[in-house]
Amino acid sequence: MTTSEARPWPALSPLRRYGPLALVVALVAGASVVATAKGKATDTQQRKAPTESVAKSYVDDPKLPVLYSQAKKAGTLDDYDWGDRCDPETGRNAFPSVYAPPCVPVWEGTKPWVDQGGRTITSNGGKTAPGVTADTITIAYYQASPQDISATLQAFGVLDEPKVAQQGVKDLVEAANGMYELYGRKVVFKPFQASGNGKDPATARADAKKVALDMGAFASIGGPTQTSAYQDELARHHVLCIACGYSTPDSAYQENAPYAWGQLASPDQLLFGVFDFGTKNLFGKKAQFAGDPELAKEDRVFGIVHYEQDPPVFGELQREAVAKYEKQGYAAKTILTYLLDLNTLPKQAQAIVGKLKAEGVTSVVFLGDPLMPKYLTEQATAQDYHPEWIITGTVFTDTTAAGRLYDQDQWAHAFGASSLPARTEPQYSEPWRLYRWWYGQDPAAKKTLPLMGPVVSQLFIGLQGAGPDLNAETFAGALFRYPPSGGGPTTPRISFGFHGLFDKPDWVGVDDFTNVWWDAEAKGVDEQDVEGTGMWRYAGGGQRLQLGEVPQLDDDLLFDEAGSVTILDEVPKEDQTKDYPPWPGSPAAGGGG
Repeated sequence: MTTSEARPWPALSPLRRYGPLALVVALVAGASVVATAKGKATDTQQRKAPTESVAKSYVDDPKLPVLYSQAKKAGTLDDYDWGDRCDPETGRNAFPSVYAPPCVPVWEGTKPWVDQGGRTITSNGGKTAPGVTADTITIAYYQASPQDISATLQAFGVLDEPKVAQQGVKDLVEAANGMYELYGRKVVFKPFQASGNGKDPATARADAKKVALDMGAFASIGGPTQTSAYQDELARHHVLCIACGYSTPDSAYQENAPYAWGQLASPDQLLFGVFDFGTKNLFGKKAQFAGDPELAKEDRVFGIVHYEQDPPVFGELQREAVAKYEKQGYAAKTILTYLLDLNTLPKQAQAIVGKLKAEGVTSVVFLGDPLMPKYLTEQATAQDYHPEWIITGTVFTDTTAAGRLYDQDQWAHAFGASSLPARTEPQYSEPWRLYRWWYGQDPAAKKTLPLMGPVVSQLFIGLQGAGPDLNAETFAGALFRYPPSGGGPTTPRISFGFHGLFDKPDWVGVDDFTNVWWDAEAKGVDEQDVEGTGMWRYAGGGQRLQLGEVPQLDDDLLFDEAGSVTILDEVPKEDQTKDYPPWPGSPAAGGGG
């Protein structure tokens, strides 16, 4: 890789360029003093991210509950009450999900509740962390303002309308309250209406303070799309932030640990995964999938186009990538960045495409939002430039609904990675099956379910695994010792912490991806259930590849219908679960939930 070029569009005014930077500086300098769960004053400025050794020690916290697998290995299963909702064959909660958490002893069961440190615990400790009482755990649900880019995603059909989405997430939380051990507590779901446009640090910081101080939340689900200030501020107030941004770099997760968590792979993991795939499968070969027959005869020349914030946040990632792949003898010809400013995207795209063409780039690697490819592909056609387009699965760029918005002559030469599950008929997806198992009926929030179901699951896996003494550190311990789960076509593998795939602690869930390519002639429904032409095809039936262990593959996997799928019409064998009867008390069993 080479160092990045200057952004190819008119310079920002001093106010726009340095204003947000000043706000971030003010954010750090003006961090307020808040009370801890125990009532003592804590200076939020002094919060430091844990070292790697501290992060590794989370799983050894004596306050964590004993897991079924631990007791089985120690021969002490009979010392604990596992209740009637633990499957002894799997050692996990007995509900139909490959992500079901490891069983823990029942709280207030027939036997004393003993933690993994050997102490008998009779009280859940009451207010063990901000947003936690003896009876409740307050969770804020971030609802973006109409000015946020997520409003445009609703127009794409990727997201449900806000009211439908809110009720859908609330339903998921209510179901999870009944499926997970919460030690005498229940999660209280509180919607929070954001005031910012998704990219202004000042309003994001103000919103975070409302969530932390006024709402008194233990965690927030979701956050603004284009700034990490919300997540940063919540971390300073010791409040968790889960899936709080579409493109949070790994450096932000490390800095805000153990408060910041993600569901999909981070941009760092996707970039390195795609480039590991590229070094083994694309570098040194002809650009055979380019739309220009002459470009297709040339050895691949890579150009990278990626989203950036103002002030920049991806500099460290870029430097690491350049150093890693230059050491291996691989380099991109040029690296270009853009800002997600809807008013200037067309002009930015025009300049970027001109630069790519002038540099002789045959293969464009894209990491960014789902809007920019529309302008890039339109400009590529206007400038008679027909390269390969390589996606990295960032921010819904791997959805059919978004892909249909792009220039189809260009997008017919698109392929790359998707961290999303392979598509199925809706009723066959795991979140849908689990919802129906609990409620006995199909969900109304059909688009929210596959996006937010895994996020809510992640939250509750942490809550159950943390034990009665719930705080950020025990929550981290719970997720770090959660066994890697999933890995089938429709159930991405998830894990956290230290499982040998990444060099640093892993604070996000999905560990793998699948190869996809765009079939401009395929017909079917998109994520909005709209019939149309053009769909992503999943190579190898949706076979998933681990991000840290990318193999060398056959080139024929791409742009070959044989073995590829657009929508699976049944549950793959790897993703099937046991057929558990509905639990007593669930709506499906005639209870109230």
